[in-house]
Amino acid sequence: MENKIFNYLLDLGCCKYCSLRYLQDRSINFSNINEYIDQKHLLNTPDANDLEPVIKQSKLNPCCICLGLLQDSIMEDVVNQIMLSEVQKYDTEVFTCSISIPAATIIREHAIRLDLEGKFPEFYLEDVEEIPLNKAWKLIIKDKLSKKLNIAFENSDVCNFSINIIMDYSENKEELSVIKQLVTDKSKNGELFSRKSILNILSNCSKEKFLKFVNTPLTIPTTFLTCRHIECKHNAVFLAGRYCKFSRELSQSPWIVDGVKTMETSVEELIFDQVHNVFGIPLTNLKFSASGREDCDVRCLGKGRPFYIEMLDPKKTNFTYTEFRQLENSINKSTLIQVRDLQGVPRAELSKIKEGEQLKTKDYLALCITKDVVTQEQINKINSFGEVVLNQKTPIRVLHRRPVAVRKKKVYQMRATLVPNNDNVFELFLVTEAGTYVKEFVHGDFGRTKPSVGDIIGTEVDIIALDVTAINLDWPKEVVINNVDETSV
Repeated sequence: MENKIFNYLLDLGCCKYCSLRYLQDRSINFSNINEYIDQKHLLNTPDANDLEPVIKQSKLNPCCICLGLLQDSIMEDVVNQIMLSEVQKYDTEVFTCSISIPAATIIREHAIRLDLEGKFPEFYLEDVEEIPLNKAWKLIIKDKLSKKLNIAFENSDVCNFSINIIMDYSENKEELSVIKQLVTDKSKNGELFSRKSILNILSNCSKEKFLKFVNTPLTIPTTFLTCRHIECKHNAVFLAGRYCKFSRELSQSPWIVDGVKTMETSVEELIFDQVHNVFGIPLTNLKFSASGREDCDVRCLGKGRPFYIEMLDPKKTNFTYTEFRQLENSINKSTLIQVRDLQGVPRAELSKIKEGEQLKTKDYLALCITKDVVTQEQINKINSFGEVVLNQKTPIRVLHRRPVAVRKKKVYQMRATLVPNNDNVFELFLVTEAGTYVKEFVHGDFGRTKPSVGDIIGTEVDIIALDVTAINLDWPKEVVINNVDETSV
């Protein structure tokens, strides 16, 4: 039976690769199909009584299923178009590859399958699918590319560097026009030609209706598909660390109002400039994320705020301990910020910084001022108050970008001390839940935060200055400074 199916497909104008795909044998070695064909005795051999021998050879026409994708001429053309110099820009030792195939092949594969089920029903009793076209293509091309590039092929689920190939077919639009005849829901005409939509339409279309509009056996195509575009791309890699901010006139990210940049620079820009200078990564390929943010006029001290940088399509992906320290030193020449613990982190760890935004606590030091002279009795009242549950209505200062809501937040610890020689000034140390509006807790925000420090001590209180002194999130891991050069994972 396999012999009959194989030769029938060859006679229709299918290439050897596609003819083998429909035998449904997952053990086929697509890198050496001739050996498999010989072992299985798939090619018809001449009978002694035949007047002329039956000779099977690869036809020069495009395959009526894959449109030439698996045929040697197109395969070699694709391999030749992949520039070794482009791949060598990346410091990768492995690659994977993917192919975008014109959707006309979906209709052709469906037609061939119906034809085979009609002519060889006993072979297709079980609902076993043929070997997918893209999988067969990858099995054929991977060894050719590995030899040319001198790097190893790796499965796409673990490989970060990919060569992505897009194929075109000049008759694609014409051959897809049959889909309009097969669709039952005319309201979705705008979505008809996506691969998902075509597969869905074909699965819901009866064999009889399909064969009204598509002739079987298929006609041999007159043109091969062509390679339109080849793209090399590396998955993003991630750099993590902590930053301290020493200026009260510095935003975390560029501050743009009505399209106009209102501040000269930002924490993000100061870090990005040095990542670009030291590692050569374009600024447009960098994305910044942090565990929360402080206001422009709030300093971030202590060990700093955890952050990470997503580096898109990086050419350099392997960084050493020494290179991270070099980057730290370059950034820390600034008087506005300082970074520490720079290191590479896997994507899976990024969830920790998001979880930390909700679960972490933060330490603050606020310099507060009262309308009247502050007394030791009032200070003692703060220190003995214990844990506070706040009802915070969205602050007036952020109403333009946050919805109105009342949020319950906790202040876990408070400790106040008088400031010598300043009768109405005191320092307030706080440990709060993430997301607590500390400024509003101090001055009350016109009664929008209850209780406030002013409520606790019975007088008007405002805030002069605020520092974040600790972000209590154990991420990323602390880097021990030494002189050892080791590759970062």
